Amino acid sequence: MLPLLLPLYYQLLAAYSPTPYYHPGPSITVETVEILPSPQVLGQSSSFLLPPIGGEGNVVNLALLGDSMIDTLSEDICLSSLQKYFPTTKFNLFNYGYGSSTIESATKRLGEDTIYLDKVNPALLSLNPDIIVIESFAYNNFGNSEKGIERHSQALDEITTLIKEKSPSSKIVLASTIAPDSINFASGIKNMQFSALEKIEKTNTIKLYLQNLINFAYKNNLPLSDAFHPSLFGQNGLSELIDPVDHLHPSAFGSELFCDTLGKSLKDNQLTN
Repeated sequence: MLPLLLPLYYQLLAAYSPTPYYHPGPSITVETVEILPSPQVLGQSSSFLLPPIGGEGNVVNLALLGDSMIDTLSEDICLSSLQKYFPTTKFNLFNYGYGSSTIESATKRLGEDTIYLDKVNPALLSLNPDIIVIESFAYNNFGNSEKGIERHSQALDEITTLIKEKSPSSKIVLASTIAPDSINFASGIKNMQFSALEKIEKTNTIKLYLQNLINFAYKNNLPLSDAFHPSLFGQNGLSELIDPVDHLHPSAFGSELFCDTLGKSLKDNQLTN
């Protein structure tokens, strides 16, 4: 199936033109999904404190803000994806994905020095990033309730407002990550063993929060990078895009889809000019 899948999802990505959709609201109450940090950090950038490097073409400092779905992205894959769309542009990636974190923790990362996995990271806004990508934090949500969705929307509003006020030159992109797999969800992570019904409830809740970020982007006229919908096969996340070990975080193909989608969004919205 895999050789057929890759050309197909690239075709879907190239043709994908989303239209606004507003979910009427959640109905099933479930517990918050707490995601453990990945045991192997693949996407942590080594360029946090390095100044932009000169050379031919543009230099773009791009910050990724999220939970472990950002933390575990492959930096090499992301840089390769971005170069497909911007072959003469150098990207410095600042990975501010913190595992087991909700969207409400993002404000602190923006304005204060923080510690993650024993590493001190400077306040994100102090790096003066050209572009800040805000992922949904949907995998660490506030539960399946109207109150939880409203809390998520309020946090998105606070984050985007803070960036506009404190770093007006930084361009904002909202990004939805890949869809979860309701059949095998988190089955490879210790202390996260769920029944079949719990997996369905939790993955449905994650999808609500992914959609809520998309709705927020449309409502506030913000650039959107949507890897959620292209990663669906029916109502379920494509297993090839999900790590086959933990059945939660992006696989190499999942990282490629997310970063290809991001690159296309940056180009379509002319955000690197």
